[in-house]
Amino acid sequence: MPEDKKLDRSTEYLANERTFLAWLRTCIALMGLGFVVARFSLFLREFGIIAKNQAMPTNISAHSFSTWLGVSMIGLGILLLIYSLANYLKAQKAIEAGIYVPRHNIMYFATIGLVVFGVIVIFYLALISTG
Repeated sequence: MPEDKKLDRSTEYLANERTFLAWLRTCIALMGLGFVVARFSLFLREFGIIAKNQAMPTNISAHSFSTWLGVSMIGLGILLLIYSLANYLKAQKAIEAGIYVPRHNIMYFATIGLVVFGVIVIFYLALISTG
């Protein structure tokens, strides 16, 4: 094909890049939230100790529910980050070849995963507020 007849795919490349950057921001937010959730129980324990004016017990389990939930959210963020890079690279090659077909499965999995984490956090917050 002559150079002037070649399709200009710059908008597709830029859209692919914006999509990757959006996934990157989502992963950063998810990992940041995971860190906050993981440290939430530590904050509550310290706040309770300060409010009661007691010394911190030495036998407190470092692996509370919120710690595991937070670590899981960070892990999900890392997995989504790896997937988003792989998806970006595959889409880049498909755009170059002119055979790009969008895939929507990750949107469903990410949404379901975040809904599950949200429900777990709601139950956890309900448990600690009543107990």
